[in-house]
Amino acid sequence: MLKKNFPLLVLILVIVSCKTTKTTKVNPNVAQVIKEGFINCFEKDLVSNGQPVWCEASAILYDGKNIFFANDKDMPDKRSSLFYWNFQNDFIDTARAATYSENPLVKSAKKYEDFALTPDGRYTFLTTGFDRIKPGSTEWDNYNTILCWKTGDEKNPMVLSVNGTDSTSVSFRNKISKALVSLEFPGGAPYFKIEGLAVTKDKMYWGVREEGKAFDDFKYKIKILSSSYTIINNKVNVGDIQLFTDINTSSVNPSNGQIAISSIEYDHLNNRFLILTSYENDGKLGGYLWTATLNELKEGKINIVKDLQGNIIDFHHKCEDITIINQKKVIVIDDDDRTITRMGTEVRQPYQAGYCMLEFR
Repeated sequence: MLKKNFPLLVLILVIVSCKTTKTTKVNPNVAQVIKEGFINCFEKDLVSNGQPVWCEASAILYDGKNIFFANDKDMPDKRSSLFYWNFQNDFIDTARAATYSENPLVKSAKKYEDFALTPDGRYTFLTTGFDRIKPGSTEWDNYNTILCWKTGDEKNPMVLSVNGTDSTSVSFRNKISKALVSLEFPGGAPYFKIEGLAVTKDKMYWGVREEGKAFDDFKYKIKILSSSYTIINNKVNVGDIQLFTDINTSSVNPSNGQIAISSIEYDHLNNRFLILTSYENDGKLGGYLWTATLNELKEGKINIVKDLQGNIIDFHHKCEDITIINQKKVIVIDDDDRTITRMGTEVRQPYQAGYCMLEFR
């Protein structure tokens, strides 16, 4: 009798199990701050030309082993603006001195803004801001540089350029400018600032924070360009650059400040993009985290991240870059320039940068 009714019994148990078992799904737009504070970027008495050196950390990357920082200001002596620590158990061991890249290409590039990691983790990219150029001179060409290296081999970076042989990436300027064609700039924007870089397996996304006539005459933007790219025999080839999306900042702005994009990252673990925007308003700093699928981003839709109580998360710092730790955790790094800011009862010192770890729920 039991053998005869065994299939029916199994079916009943499966149905009951399906009804009683609750599945938990992470909300892609809800996160909780689980850790925040200041990171000691270098020793507190570091000086250059008699003045304290400030940690103005503009880029962060976890490559699966180490946590990398990039300063958007030059570092003294042999140190470059690229340094890293080992990262284990959600802990940055800054009790040990950071390891600095001493590669001449890394040292010569100026004003780093964003890291990117290929979805397979094999290659790392690092871009500068592209916001300075001196006509008729190569003096400021180093402000226009994208580096790439095999992950784990940061001592041997290569420079991305149109012809693949230049020592800077200044040759991309014309392509970027032409992608920023508008009624105001029919020939392309003469001035722009890149503050975001993300890569999928075959596409590169460039975040444009500023666009205008000159460095002192521009508008803040949440504009993203895209290009194809390939890596063949350890050589990166970048295709044509074109406009991907132009989000109206006033239509999404939850603050009284003028927000603009400060980072874009591709989260391959969740098949989505993470976007940071930041603002400066009468000495007050702040920023927000947003998510978007590829289709949402293309349609100009981004979703602001809120806490468990439904409140919009405002970092109250100038959040500059974000890196993926695992499927749920991310770290945001702040570049508050030389503003004295706080994390709880702690007051930022020149050698420190603020950070925040979030966990999506």
